[in-house]
Amino acid sequence: MKLRWLAIFLGIAISSAPTHAQVGVYGKFDSVRLTATSVGSSTQATTWFEGPGVGVYYDFLQLGPIAIGADLRGDLGWGSQQRYRSALFGLRLVVKPPLLPIRPYIQGSVGAGGSRYDTAPISGDTSYTYSTKFQYQVAAGLDYTLLPHLDLRAAEFEYGRMSGISSGVTAPVATIFTLSAGLVVRFP
Repeated sequence: MKLRWLAIFLGIAISSAPTHAQVGVYGKFDSVRLTATSVGSSTQATTWFEGPGVGVYYDFLQLGPIAIGADLRGDLGWGSQQRYRSALFGLRLVVKPPLLPIRPYIQGSVGAGGSRYDTAPISGDTSYTYSTKFQYQVAAGLDYTLLPHLDLRAAEFEYGRMSGISSGVTAPVATIFTLSAGLVVRFP
């Protein structure tokens, strides 16, 4: 009787022990909506950006079908006379259901983001006004396994906020919503 319980206990302990780490590199195409709201007023300006995003993740802890890891990502986007960029670092939680070729995930990230507005003065020279501020976001997505080490990032939704995108007390605060898709290469 005691030997049976010992075998069950060892089986559970071995099956829930952390396995090897998982590294992934991904590229994606982003469609970003940035809405700036002036502090103290209801004035809003919405700009759309489109462009590439890249990143790398490292799942350092695996407990059965659940993995916890870190993610580092960067995005670039272009809009009408404007540009957008961000560099974020965060923690992610991934679930790999048994027998299904999907990996849903959720993550929270912090870092720096910003926009650049291109203006053309009367002289014809182009001047650039950069603004880089604190940014945070929550992302959720679904990776679908195509091949043993290749996933399709079917969809990723991101919602975030950026501190005032210009200087001064009444600097507008930006709300950022991103929809993206791409490919992930996983390394064992």
